Amino acid sequence: MSQATPPARERGKNPLREVETRVRKLPVDAPYKAFFRSATGTKLKFLAVRMPNLNQLVHEGFSFYKKTDREILKDWDQVWNQTTLHDVMSLPLIYYRWKSSTLTSADFYVCKRWMERVENWAHADQLCQLLSILYEKNPKLVEPTLRQWNHSKNPWKRRASVVCTIYYASKKRTPPSRKVVLFLIEPLLQDKDHYVQKGVGWQLREAYKLWPREILSFLESHVLELPAITFSYATEKLTKIDKNRLKEARRESRR
Repeated sequence: MSQATPPARERGKNPLREVETRVRKLPVDAPYKAFFRSATGTKLKFLAVRMPNLNQLVHEGFSFYKKTDREILKDWDQVWNQTTLHDVMSLPLIYYRWKSSTLTSADFYVCKRWMERVENWAHADQLCQLLSILYEKNPKLVEPTLRQWNHSKNPWKRRASVVCTIYYASKKRTPPSRKVVLFLIEPLLQDKDHYVQKGVGWQLREAYKLWPREILSFLESHVLELPAITFSYATEKLTKIDKNRLKEARRESRR
């Protein structure tokens, strides 16, 4: 995108102050606040601005949108790293989802650093969606990071290492090879972290949409290893007969 250079006065505006000021003017939903904090466990301050309002704000724009793409990325990076508001951290993720067709390697190097601040599943899933798009565009660039995260002490990185491979399987998306997907899933089959377990189950469910015969065989081979929550998600799309057969195998093993 070609953009004119803004006047010096506009370039000097503090993007974090501008964004936080605009977000604080949006309506909040008190019942949603209580539910969301409990559901995500986030320790960030949460204003409880609903996502449609945040989406609208991003589309309405900020003064720094007049800058170059590189400068906009720098400003969103500042917003992500310096805000203490959960609602505000969602905005750069919304922006780059909106601009997903133009994501570049420069965006990847910044987005992967954002994982360091992730501490809840809402931001984790939004960020993984961006990274999955970047992975689809340039697997050679992104895959080494996913392989590294697969063995990280940080559970959000481990979760991302699998969730970024298939983000809602669709005919419109080009997935990585089945070999890569299962290579990243297998080390995490018995992970102790609740959100990693959910992520693994989620990805097995999505993989089954793409390769039903092969994923069923994988589940049969590992049926006794899967934590309950992983098994529940992974078998959502199975036929009733196959799901009951796997359930019976798990019950038999406990007798």
